[in-house]
Amino acid sequence: MSSQPIYQEIIAPNTHPRHRKPIIQRLQKKLGGKLVVYTASPFHQLAQIMIQDVPPFEDLLISTEDEEVGYLMINSPGGDPNAAEKILTMCRQRVTKEFNVIIPDYAKSAATMIALGSDKILMGYLAELGPIDPQLRTTLPYGPLIPAKSFLEGLEMIRKKVKEQGDPVQLYFPMLSQISPQILAMCQSAIEGSRKMAEKWLKQYMLRDKPEHAEKVARWLSEGKRYKSHGKVIDFKEARDVLKLNVELIDPKSDLWSDIWELYCRSIAHLQQNQPHGAAKLFESESVSLVMNIQVKAQRALQPPTPRLVPSPPKTPPPEPSPKGTPPKSPKPPP
Repeated sequence: MSSQPIYQEIIAPNTHPRHRKPIIQRLQKKLGGKLVVYTASPFHQLAQIMIQDVPPFEDLLISTEDEEVGYLMINSPGGDPNAAEKILTMCRQRVTKEFNVIIPDYAKSAATMIALGSDKILMGYLAELGPIDPQLRTTLPYGPLIPAKSFLEGLEMIRKKVKEQGDPVQLYFPMLSQISPQILAMCQSAIEGSRKMAEKWLKQYMLRDKPEHAEKVARWLSEGKRYKSHGKVIDFKEARDVLKLNVELIDPKSDLWSDIWELYCRSIAHLQQNQPHGAAKLFESESVSLVMNIQVKAQRALQPPTPRLVPSPPKTPPPEPSPKGTPPKSPKPPP
């Protein structure tokens, strides 16, 4: 294995046919199965998993059809859980025997959901999974994401202050008027949906011999009680010892890790090089290389004119009264 730094050496050249394809082919021999690669750009604000990923994913999976063992190497911050489940279903249907996930760096949120539906997760020493508690965006199109549990916990906090501490309910009317029943119902449904999805896939594959533990893991990851932060790092040790998932640590000194890390670095370098074109995601196999470009146009919201404070002119004093028959005196100019 080469001990030289990889990322700083691969900015150019870095093509699929001459550089990334040979690494994918080497990895397939070492892993004993077909490999497809899904890499989200860390430089793009809309690199999430979405339903538009399905067509390029199908192009990747065509080359793995009827393979007994398949691998998905994924790096993603997450995204739409429904799209993630569809991609997971596609992967499972294309591979006849065993489907495994490789995480070189991070697979968070909806990407964790995909990993939970595999038979085994291969993690680099710096790899991380994350909680799958749903996040809601209350303002469009690029407003902040707020955990669904925060809405429910906020309502419960008000209830306790009124019931247990005796606060007058009128004190919380302004807050309560901003929480619609529809939002609360949406939050509850989203949390329940994440839990059921994780439980379904864990029971079917990775934890099929431990159904009760599968239910527990699904609750821990989706309800936001054990893992308070959506960005919480769930590393190999946490995944193995606490969640008791079927995870395997890739030896950081092995040739396998060297190839995985080089392929990952080359993938994100390729996305960075194409950032001016809006490169958001890279889909690759030994025979396919597709980049999804997403252009983001900034729009300035129309703001009301800002009031300006202008000094008032000094008031002119009234003319002094004059004796009869003489013209009035002109007021003195202000100093």
